[in-house]
Amino acid sequence: MSDLVTFLAAMPFWYWWVLAVTLLIVEIMTGTTYVLWPAAAAVIVGIADMLFFDGQWELQLFLFAALTVLFTIFVTPYAKKWLHSVKTDHENLNKRGAQKVGQRAIVETAFVSGKGKVRYADTLWLAQSEEGAAIAKGAEVEVTAVNGTTMVVRAV
Repeated sequence: MSDLVTFLAAMPFWYWWVLAVTLLIVEIMTGTTYVLWPAAAAVIVGIADMLFFDGQWELQLFLFAALTVLFTIFVTPYAKKWLHSVKTDHENLNKRGAQKVGQRAIVETAFVSGKGKVRYADTLWLAQSEEGAAIAKGAEVEVTAVNGTTMVVRAV
């Protein structure tokens, strides 16, 4: 036990920063934010050790533990909200059906009882009209929704 106390008392400030970098590497690998707060606490304790606590290992450990607990309790909820509220410029990037909404298509098979076929780009799609109305072959329609493999369209 005395060897550990001797090590902690003689530990230079930059050991805290090495611990912080190690914890950040673990955080990058896990992506959970649980290891992020001890890493942040280690950076702060390293700065405090350099400026105020040189050799006072009890205060260093207490500050590290207190900051880790405080960050985990009070900062995690805000960080999780921020991490999960990231918006992109391409909200429909992986929503292929949503990308077609607002686009135009040409009726290939006339609509009977609100159902027919439309050509969108180079593909023939099953289609259903919003109003259930008949739409003639060759008419231009606008895609309002995509339900599986069926386009919902309305006459333009």
